[in-house]
Amino acid sequence: MLDIIEQISELMDEHGDYLKRTASIITGDPAIAEDMVQETFISFYKNRKQFRKDAKTRTYLYRILMNNIKMYYRKNKVRECVFETAKAGIVSFENKSIQEIDLHDAVSKLKPAYRQIIVLHYFSEMSIEEISKVMDMGKSAVKMRLKRARDELTRNLSKRRDTL
Repeated sequence: MLDIIEQISELMDEHGDYLKRTASIITGDPAIAEDMVQETFISFYKNRKQFRKDAKTRTYLYRILMNNIKMYYRKNKVRECVFETAKAGIVSFENKSIQEIDLHDAVSKLKPAYRQIIVLHYFSEMSIEEISKVMDMGKSAVKMRLKRARDELTRNLSKRRDTL
């Protein structure tokens, strides 16, 4: 019993901050993010026997986290989540540097599904394959959603620049 607690503790030390940062970016609320991360580790603990060693632990934890976030929003009938600028900083996107405020406005206007995939790919630096596993989608579906998210993000950024 103590061995599994030590393993979970190590996982929390290794992945906890990273998961919390991702959840904070997606939800925009540090308290909700912390709850989602705690639920993620509880779910992992309860279902640890189902974890297959062929998957990366990080990918498995992200998948649990994404499912927890989806369930939270469904349960609480929250339709929108916000993007937390403070965690983003300046990000390189399509070989251009985008100022924090432009990025905040543009990302906050994305549909939640697009916002989530942008966060996973650009801020959590997940590959298409990892996102595919986390989101339980095919690689081509991830690529298409990412393309559509980038297109919409580019439009949002263009609109913002045109009004300045």
